[in-house]
Amino acid sequence: MAPRRTTRSTADQETINATTVTNAQLQTMIDQGVTVALAARKALRSTNGDNSHNSGTGVRKTERAARKCTYTDFLKCKPLPFKGTEGDASLS
Repeated sequence: MAPRRTTRSTADQETINATTVTNAQLQTMIDQGVTVALAARKALRSTNGDNSHNSGTGVRKTERAARKCTYTDFLKCKPLPFKGTEGDASLS
C-alpha cells in the first residue's frame, strides 16, 4: 500500500520572535565574546607547551639552545653518495 500524503489547507504559520539589536549592542556582544575568548586562551597558554615553559607544576622548564649542524655532523649521518647527471634536484 502506498504511503498516504497529508496536505494542509493553510501554510505553516510559525510565530517568529525577532529581537532587534542595534549596532552598539552588537559591538558590545562581540567585545564581550572576544574578551572571554582571549582570557580562555591566556589561561590555556600558561599550562601547555606554547613556548611558555610552564607545565602547570610550578616548575619552569629551560629550553635547549638549538645547535648548528656542521658539515662534520652531516657526514656522521652517513649520507648516500650521489650518482646522477641531472644535478642535485630534478623536477621531472
